[in-house]
Amino acid sequence: MSSASETYWNNFSINDKDVERVYAYMLERGEAARSADLARIVIAARAKEEQERRQRLSTQAVLYQPKLVLEVGQRLIFSALNEIEGTVTAVRDSNNPRLKPFQVATVTFADGTKREFAGAYDLPHPLNELKPIVTGAADESPEEIYARYGAKIERLLAARLRMDREFVEQDGKWLLRGLLTEINVGFLNIAEAAIEQNNVGMSTLELARVLELDLEGAKRETTLFSLDYALQRDERFVDVGPVGEPRWYLNRLVPAEVWNVPRVLQFGAAPLYDKTLPPELETILSEIEDDNNDDVRDGRAAAKVDLVLTYPHRRMGSLPYTQGVRALFPEADKPMLVTLLDEYGTRIPAWVVPDGNYIFGLKAWYDRNKLNPGALLELAPRGEPLTAEIRYQPRREGKSLWVKIAKVENGHLTFGTSPRPVAFKYDEEMLILPEDQTGLDKLTASNYGDRSLDALLADIFPELVKLGSSSIHAKTLYSAVNFAKRVGARAVFSALANSEAFTTTGGGYFVLQMAARPA
Repeated sequence: MSSASETYWNNFSINDKDVERVYAYMLERGEAARSADLARIVIAARAKEEQERRQRLSTQAVLYQPKLVLEVGQRLIFSALNEIEGTVTAVRDSNNPRLKPFQVATVTFADGTKREFAGAYDLPHPLNELKPIVTGAADESPEEIYARYGAKIERLLAARLRMDREFVEQDGKWLLRGLLTEINVGFLNIAEAAIEQNNVGMSTLELARVLELDLEGAKRETTLFSLDYALQRDERFVDVGPVGEPRWYLNRLVPAEVWNVPRVLQFGAAPLYDKTLPPELETILSEIEDDNNDDVRDGRAAAKVDLVLTYPHRRMGSLPYTQGVRALFPEADKPMLVTLLDEYGTRIPAWVVPDGNYIFGLKAWYDRNKLNPGALLELAPRGEPLTAEIRYQPRREGKSLWVKIAKVENGHLTFGTSPRPVAFKYDEEMLILPEDQTGLDKLTASNYGDRSLDALLADIFPELVKLGSSSIHAKTLYSAVNFAKRVGARAVFSALANSEAFTTTGGGYFVLQMAARPA
């Protein structure tokens, strides 16, 4: 691309003529258009204009600049007036004693209008800095221009269209306001009742069918756009679908824990250690689908995911939204309503909360199956959209087991052992049952968990040692610390590996140095 063309598109701005072209295109099209399509219309028109301008320039017309000495009959092109052409029909001397003498030329345009312009004016002026044939807008094809500048032009065009009431926007598409299908309050009342009756997120198409809207022929897309637009602007409804796939639900039915991350699910601050762990700890970490606050989609295919339930998720009835779990569902950029299906065919409505890195809605299922921190869970993909399978491994309760329990004494997290029935298979190192739920809730509400991870580990480690062993497994510490604050396993393992207060004894076990023991 030439430097002239780069200058043109780097300094590009939307003008009224561009908006008029977009309006005409959308009026003729009669349905919603993507921002990308509208940007291509503008680019193609500008490139064509430049080609025509160059042809005119090469056939006698010149680019107007105030410094030019003008003559009657001279043809000029005015870059500041959207490249329109006019002819000089009269020239006179200026009559301003405060300025150096210059010309005043009358220019007549094709529509008969006349305007006066300065000539022989060599004082500084922005138009005197322009060089003839500077724009270069058509040096490349419209598609090549779009590939380089399309995103920028889309942003500029969208900003301009949002200032014009003639255009309405919905999910990256535009429609003329006058083409909207009327969606009255009666239709919206019926949509509300349908959603409440089904208690699921409903697609725009499903709601349009309930409302018996016209979905035949060319009006289909316009009707769906109009319904989307109406639902988006009614505070009763909320989009709970994946990115680019609106699904509508009722605001009043969304749990508060979806909009506001509960304190017990808020991540604690992790130390800024090198993320590389000793090989032994990396191996142990690979056995855990780690719960991190910086998890993102990594492109992996949907596959079975093994999880170990931790206290924050048991308390709130949630699951960690790990990389493996993310792969089971479409991408979400806001709370998304999904379904988890257990082994008995029970459908569990659940909420993906990407900002909090959790899936909410499993408390009743945990309670019914008597699950506790340390339980082994399995999620698996399912062919049904927005649905995954969830399983736990039942265990015959029989004789009670001696298990670790978590409780609170004098505002500190402590541990003990007690016989308890266990109805599920579990990770032996991570099984810890909550003993004093009221005390644990008060601990969560306090600033106990706001301390550094090193301080929490130094406080919790001796409490675990009191149970009979001086060496504590890294996974046990991970599970125990989460009773104080939600923290990822990698962060806990990194703190253990990098702190001088702890020493590894092999096999994932650590001991607390005497100097670090509380008095």
